[in-house]
Order: sequence, then structure tokens, then C-alpha cells
Amino acid sequence: MKRLIITMLCALAAPAFFFAQTEPEPIQPETVFDYEPIRSGDQYIHVSLGPNFPLFSVSADGVSRMDKLNLGGLGNLAYSRFISSRMSLGGEISFAYNSTLGKNTFFYLPLTFKASYELVYNRIHVPLSLAGGFAFQTYLNRNYFGLVLKPEAAAYFQYNPEWSFGGSVGWHLLPQFYEESSYNRLGNFASVTLGFRYHF
Repeated sequence: MKRLIITMLCALAAPAFFFAQTEPEPIQPETVFDYEPIRSGDQYIHVSLGPNFPLFSVSADGVSRMDKLNLGGLGNLAYSRFISSRMSLGGEISFAYNSTLGKNTFFYLPLTFKASYELVYNRIHVPLSLAGGFAFQTYLNRNYFGLVLKPEAAAYFQYNPEWSFGGSVGWHLLPQFYEESSYNRLGNFASVTLGFRYHF
């Protein structure tokens, strides 16, 4: 009798054991990690210095070289914030000067709004920027306050999450408009700078 009861219990338990073994294991969700070198909301401060080259001016008389201006210098201090993984907006203040043949100095101080689109290749960042705003210009006792436009291309190496180092090439366009249109000028200056960016 005992043998019959044990045999019946084994017969009843076998299907339960079989079905318990064949139940599929629960599927665990996959974890996907995408590294983003730039995130919306990232910010940086940019400082750079370099030479400033007087190129040419455009007036009613045509294009003329700025051969009375010598090589000068330029410095930039900027702040930008990324509004997407590639696009940043910010502001920049610059100071630039060029000495003249008469040992005087032409000085201009641009204050601009800056928009940049940043290409990324591993740790190399290539921001392409356009800045526009106003510039205070002075030479001897003559002062002028007018517009300024600056396209710029740069390349930076991301040394670590906080610091990147590199350089840029920029072009300053400085128009001067007067009531007498024959005095109107468009100055063109190029700059090559080296600098750093602090990211936070």
C-alpha cells in the first residue's frame, strides 16, 4: 500500500516538476550606455591671445591695403552654454590693437553675441562660430562706436572633462558709416589665437 501511494505521488509530482523546468526565465532589460561628449546645458569659459593682422579696407574708392597699420595683438574672453549637443550660444569681449607707422595706436574693443556649431571627432572639437555686436574704435582723438562681425573656425583637444586646449582663426569686419558716404569704410582684420576652454 505504501509503495502504491509513493508511486502515485511521484506520478503527480512529475508533470509539475517538468513544467517548472520548462518555464522561460524572465527577460532582463538591456542596459544601453551612449557616451555624449557634449550635453545640453554644458558651459565653458574661453580665453585666447594672439596676433592681429590688418588686411585691407573697402571704401567708395575700392579696396586698399592697410599698409599704415603694423602687426598688432588681440585677446578674447568668452562664455558659452550649449543649448543642444552641438549648438552653443554666448557672449565674447575682445580687445585688439595695431600700431601705425607714426608710432600711434589704433585700438578697438568688440562686444559680441556668439553662436557656435561644434563638430566632434573623438577628443578633437571643431567649433565654427559667428559673432556679431558692437565695437568701440579709437585712434588719436577720433572715436567711433559701430557694428562688428566676426566669423571664426577653431580646433580644440579635450585634455580632460574640465580643460581643452587649441587655437582659432578669426576675421573681424569693422564698418564705419558716416553722413558723408564717401567717408564710409569697411576694415578687415584677421587673427590667429591660442587659448584654453574651462568646461563646467
